[in-house]
Amino acid sequence: MIPALRARRLFHAVEGYQGADVFLAIVEPWLDEHADAVRVALAPLAAFGGWMRTQYEFGDPLETAYALSRVSDALIYTFQPLSPPGSDIPWAHDIHQPECWPQITRDQYLAAFARLGMAPIGDVAFEPFFHEVVHVEQDEHPEAAVEITGTVWPGLMFGEMLFSRTGVTVRAGARHLVAGIADQSPLHEVFMRRNRETFDGSLAWGSNSQWNTSFRRDYLTDAAYHFAVDEDPDSDRDVLGRPRRLTPAERSDLVRYRCLTRPLQDPGARNSACPGGRLTLPRPASPTAGDSPRSPGSATAGPNAHR
Repeated sequence: MIPALRARRLFHAVEGYQGADVFLAIVEPWLDEHADAVRVALAPLAAFGGWMRTQYEFGDPLETAYALSRVSDALIYTFQPLSPPGSDIPWAHDIHQPECWPQITRDQYLAAFARLGMAPIGDVAFEPFFHEVVHVEQDEHPEAAVEITGTVWPGLMFGEMLFSRTGVTVRAGARHLVAGIADQSPLHEVFMRRNRETFDGSLAWGSNSQWNTSFRRDYLTDAAYHFAVDEDPDSDRDVLGRPRRLTPAERSDLVRYRCLTRPLQDPGARNSACPGGRLTLPRPASPTAGDSPRSPGSATAGPNAHR
């Protein structure tokens, strides 16, 4: 069985489990049988500038990584807060009924993905490459920098590739992040969250076609953050040739954060907002507090790390 199908079967097994310990009953036995094969299948993705999709092949590394990302989303779901009272139920929730998904501990989650070659991001200063904003406490000073106040779930790196961001609560000035927008606007290129709407390429597709979704690849190197490397460069026009309503800075932020963070220059564009294309941003010359010159943890220093 190809690795992508193995990962898909794990997701369905987790999704349908109603017992007391999903790790012992489902996840650990699956790892014993399939972890080595899946880890080998993912290996070409670990280094920036390595494997690229030149033509579509069923179950390729991007589809395998996507299937595993859905397993991850299912396992961290109960770590997350409930949606604010009065919120609409996201479409993805109607389809998958995630409130029935089983619980797992943080240690079990990290142990499972360690066997697939991944390691936690660790403690680093706030950076949207590493961190997903779960809740914003608005600082009274609009210029106040973003400060992490708590960790909701751990993030993971696979070599130089980001597998999943760390979920964090933050305090920030409104010049940087606005409460109610940065923590409640829809997340793009994410399968499932408990507390907000999400969009990825699987929604509205059938039971098989949805798994043809490609994993979004972001990479960390010594010199730069590389976002959405499989996408075309950003353009001022959409795929239909129409002018984009978001400014270049707004599109860039949408790629980095995967959500809106502040009011748009054109408020009417909110419902049609979508990320720009491939984006590369230089890393700071001097490491920030808690960060190392290369990476936030040993897992990020994969092959070809010096570039």
